[in-house]
Amino acid sequence: MDWEPASKSADKPKGKKRRGRLIAVVIVVLLVIAGVSRCGGGGDERLDWPTSGLATMLPKPESGVGNVVINDNEKFSASVDGYTQEQFDSYVAQCQEKGFSVEATSDVDELDAYTEDGHHLTLHFYDSLENMDINLEAPIEMGTISWPTAGAGSLVPAPTSTTGSIDSDSSGFFFAYVGETSAEDYAAYVDACSSAGFNVDYDRGDTWYGADNADGVSLRVEYRGFNTMSVSVDAPDGAEAEPVAEGETATTETTTPSADASGVDPDFKATMDGYESYVNEYIDFMNTYNSDPNNVVGMLTQYNEMMQEYANWAEQIEAIDENSLSAADLAYYTEVMGRVNARLLEIGQ
Repeated sequence: MDWEPASKSADKPKGKKRRGRLIAVVIVVLLVIAGVSRCGGGGDERLDWPTSGLATMLPKPESGVGNVVINDNEKFSASVDGYTQEQFDSYVAQCQEKGFSVEATSDVDELDAYTEDGHHLTLHFYDSLENMDINLEAPIEMGTISWPTAGAGSLVPAPTSTTGSIDSDSSGFFFAYVGETSAEDYAAYVDACSSAGFNVDYDRGDTWYGADNADGVSLRVEYRGFNTMSVSVDAPDGAEAEPVAEGETATTETTTPSADASGVDPDFKATMDGYESYVNEYIDFMNTYNSDPNNVVGMLTQYNEMMQEYANWAEQIEAIDENSLSAADLAYYTEVMGRVNARLLEIGQ
């Protein structure tokens, strides 16, 4: 990027954010489309298995046809073509031998498992496409968190655990990972949220809970495995925080104020606006695909363009260091990423 921070602010979030998680959800369905497109006449692509990054933790697939979308020390995603059910079963067994056997759940066409240190692997097999998707994520970096007493996060009870990572915290949107949370702790937290009023149009499963409250604030809680849950709060304009329930205390923390566009660096604003525009375009693309998944061939040109754009935007967003942003730039960054994360969660859900 060609912008430079105007100034440094004393109050900056410390530690590296897992920004890749905000855009990684884009990859998953695009990989499926990639597999379909190749089966539909898009042409085979040679799979060059990486010798660095997270790929080194995984066995090399038998097939030499496919596509590696991203490979670094935080995320690995690939689509492998020309795979049979027997080969998929063998690959699952090889991954388990390499340590992906903690909290493992498997079926005829998928594997979801962790390593002892928290690396998370998901495999999906599409029999009709002879395609396998591989997604591996590094452990979430966590520390001690203070549950907000203002903004969207303050509208829900504070979890018992104070270990986690807050990825987005603004007046309109909040997203956090909470560690040291067992499946039982997750269930108890869902009950607490329901008792606090988040029980309108609710949908509850073994590992997820979604509901609104009477003010239209939307909550989604998911148990991610490995003693980790995620909490997402989407608050409409005008929503006000209720007093923290007795026994649900939270330490004070000032939320990032709404950005004044006049104080944001113009080049930085253009970058963030461009990224948000790309995400909105991606959501529209996915809505079109979901309405007519048989029209993959007709969408190949747009798909290829979006894949190229994804690589560009991923590089730019990952390069942003929040600790070097001015107060206005940081506030605008938080607002945009909150809106982006909310839209991407539509696809994730």
